[in-house]
Formats: sequence, C-alpha cells, structure tokens
Amino acid sequence: MRVFLIALYACGAPSTSAPPAAHPTPATTATTPATKPRVEARAPVDVIAVLREPLKESSWISPGPAQLVLGGSPVQAIDGAPHLEVEVLEEQGNDVRVGVRLDHARFALWMSRGRMLAIIARDHRVSMPGMHAFGADAMQVVLRAGAQVQRLATKDKDKQTRVRYVGAVEVEAWLPSDVLVDRWPSGHTNRGRVPSGRKTLMLRPGAVIRAEAKWGGAQLAVLNQGYFVDEIQRLDDAWSEVGYEDGDVFVHGFVSKRDPPGRTHRKKPPEHTTPLTPNVKAPEGTCLYINDEPIGFIVGARSLLVEPGARAGAFTLTIDTPWGPIGFDAKGAIETELAACGG
Repeated sequence: MRVFLIALYACGAPSTSAPPAAHPTPATTATTPATKPRVEARAPVDVIAVLREPLKESSWISPGPAQLVLGGSPVQAIDGAPHLEVEVLEEQGNDVRVGVRLDHARFALWMSRGRMLAIIARDHRVSMPGMHAFGADAMQVVLRAGAQVQRLATKDKDKQTRVRYVGAVEVEAWLPSDVLVDRWPSGHTNRGRVPSGRKTLMLRPGAVIRAEAKWGGAQLAVLNQGYFVDEIQRLDDAWSEVGYEDGDVFVHGFVSKRDPPGRTHRKKPPEHTTPLTPNVKAPEGTCLYINDEPIGFIVGARSLLVEPGARAGAFTLTIDTPWGPIGFDAKGAIETELAACGG
C-alpha cells in the first residue's frame, strides 16, 4: 500500500525539472519598445543675419496670400503683382518662409509652397505631338535654363510635370520632373528678344505657332506679350514659317494669320494703389518687428509713414510692398531715432 501511494503521488505531482509551457497572453508577452523616430533639431534661422548677406541663391514666387508670422493675420498681394525673386529661409509642411528684398526694405513672410515657381535647370527641348524632326531646322520649342514656369500637374509614376511658361510667348507642356528645381543662382534675367537679322512679322497676341503648316497642327506656343516674330519664309497667303528667341525660350514653327487666336494667360497690369504719405525719415537699418520678433529692416535712410504706438517707445512703421501697405512695429526714443536690429 505504501508503495502504491508513493507511485500515485509521483504520477500526479508536477515535475520540478520540466514545468509545462505557459501560453503567453498580451499582458505577459515580452515586447521590444518601438523606437521613436528621432526628430532632428534645427537651429532657429537668424532672419536678420541672412537678409544682411548678399543674395546667392534665389527662388521665384507669384505673390499671393501670406502671413508675417505663421498663424497670424493674412496679407493679400496686390492684384497683378509681378513675379518676385526671394530666398527660402525655412520650410514647414506646405508653408515656406521667404526673405523679400525690396529697394527700400527687407523682411520675411510665410506663404504657401504652391506660390513658388519651378525653374528650368538646363536647356530642354520640349516633346510634343507632331514634332518628329531633329536638328537646327526642326520645328521645336526649347525652354532655356533659368526660365520660370508654373507647375500645373504631376504624374508621379512617369516622373513628369505639366508646366506653363508665360512670357512673350506662352508654352504649356509635360516635362521630366528632374528638369525642374526650386532654387537657382541669383541674378537671372530674361535679356529679351534676340534679333536674327531676318524680316520681322507683326502678329497679334493669341497667334498660335504650330508644328505643321495646317490648321489643327500641334500647338507649340502662343504669342502672349510680344508682337514680333522672325519670318523665315512665307509659304502662301496664309502660312509663314517663323522663329522666336529670347533668354528663356526658342520657338520654330508655322503661323497663319487666318488661324483663330489661342488662349493666353496674360497677367493683369499691377493694381494702382495710393502711395503712402511719408512723415518721418527713418534711420538706415531701422528694425522691423512683429510681436517683438525682428523680421526685417529698412534699407538706407528712408522717408516713411511712422505713427506712435500704444506705449512709450513703440511705433508703427508702414511701407509699400507687393502686398500693399504693411505696418510693422518699430522701437525708439522718438520717431527720428528708431532702433536698428540688435541695437
């Protein structure tokens, strides 16, 4: 009997050498803590220091709604304001902070990335239907390096971007996305029409330059702000072979005086605004503030509109800009002794 009980106990007792495996539960399962992505800290941009340096690399914008401080009250650009050369200071999501350099002032503001123009990084021959010939005599459109274009659409799969160039002629086409950049060495200007020595042909804006001398031929460009093209040869009473070239674009094709005008996107003349009446000559380098943050300064000693602020030593200094008159805060003992940045 004693042997039987010992054997029974041995069969029913848990083994101390090989315990049964426990089924893990979410509460007891060991997990490796997820590694959080490291956020790279960036030093705040010293706007004043950057704006004091010569401009080396620039971007171009089409002035539109903007903010002096992110989340602040918006300022709206003057209708018809021309494209403006700026430099990118900071980027945050879909917003960019740009440095604006006017003759009389420099300051920073925030705006949508969509207001930035793309820049042609290298001379590019545009590919369009009906353009099959190559060589110097080919019917073609070439966009020159440094020309500014508006992005209209993208095909990420094909790495293509549809753009519109608007100048003396207007060109709309799909380009490889790697032809486009956001920054370019500063100082690019379109030197204007390059005369060829040929007879000129005067056309009205809207005249369509085509790849073939027939109605319905592929559209290469539309005459926009210019009136003269080079007539290479007259084919008949209606059609002429023509060329046009300036610092941004080269076009070679056919035009007909009987062709209906094409659509253009001519910019409106800048809206006329009443100039400010200056009352104080502000010292050179007068600092411009928004909410006690220095965001710009006056270039040279300027006669400007200066008004007393809400407290002693505070003033409102208003200047003309492509966004209309903008009032900045200024500091100083009196109106004629306004403080410079860092002073």
